[in-house]
Amino acid sequence: MELSKTLLSGQNVTGTSFTEKTKSVFRIAHISDTHVSPEYNRQNILKLKSLLSQVVDENFDHIVITGDIAGHGEERDFRSVRRILKYFGLLEYEKLTVTIGNHDIFGGVHRAEDLLSFGKHCRSVDYAGKLNIFERTFRETFPKKAYESERVFPFVKIISPVVFVGINSVRPFHPVLNPFGSNGHVSDRQLQATERILSHPSIDGLTKIALIHHHFDKYQPCSLSLADKLYHVFESHTLKLHGKRKVQGLFKRFKVDAVLHGHTHIEDIYSDSGIIYSSTALNSIKSKPDKNKPLIANQLSFNEIHVNNKGGIEVRKSQVLFSERTPSEQEK
Repeated sequence: MELSKTLLSGQNVTGTSFTEKTKSVFRIAHISDTHVSPEYNRQNILKLKSLLSQVVDENFDHIVITGDIAGHGEERDFRSVRRILKYFGLLEYEKLTVTIGNHDIFGGVHRAEDLLSFGKHCRSVDYAGKLNIFERTFRETFPKKAYESERVFPFVKIISPVVFVGINSVRPFHPVLNPFGSNGHVSDRQLQATERILSHPSIDGLTKIALIHHHFDKYQPCSLSLADKLYHVFESHTLKLHGKRKVQGLFKRFKVDAVLHGHTHIEDIYSDSGIIYSSTALNSIKSKPDKNKPLIANQLSFNEIHVNNKGGIEVRKSQVLFSERTPSEQEK
């Protein structure tokens, strides 16, 4: 990837600057793991509409979705997502940034009888073809030069005062390292390209935010049932980001301010070596039990990232109530 093509092109850095907006805080809504599937999970279509309706009403400056946008990685999943985003006017470079998750490539297990055959399914997936579908679906949101090149990831977007760096952490199928498609890895090519982006003087003084699907903390969900706990023990061995220390080392070296991710479906905010990590999902579970605040079945989660005009950054958990009465695209 030539940095000049993805970073310095005027088409890639266009956008209303922070100072032009005359606002003291730049607000980002971080959404993840929406798992939209007309065939397997139509309820998530209604939930995504409900969440976006309320997020758009709150006038966030930018929206980020960190992967697992589709439920099964099928074109019809992405067509549904695209229709929803278009309805809310979000298929624009300045309004939305996305990165890819394992469900966008490999899909997932939706029925108990599919569990034993899922590894075989992952082996047969056309990784490059699925990646191409994802990139086409969200083409308006990617830097133009990156989209026209052979590889979109990693990409860089400057929406002042923030520079977003999008990374693909979905590991191709491997019978040992990724038999179920859910483990992650960032290739050496992407690491080298990301280093060139983060070291470029054009982003000096901007708040650096990395977007990636896989997590960096230890997978420790709060479950209320024994069955859930046993399932999470199994999941913990198939939800790893291989080589995460190398990725974190790169982020630390170039003083990345925040990392936004999904994957675990855990609602959490944590920090490491001065970097703030934001984890969320449409249907999230809490990282820590709170007896005084029981889980609400119709609660949808996202995180808010606030960047002030001095470069300070704050991440907050946020929830909205699921309302099924969200206008359909036909009611527009």
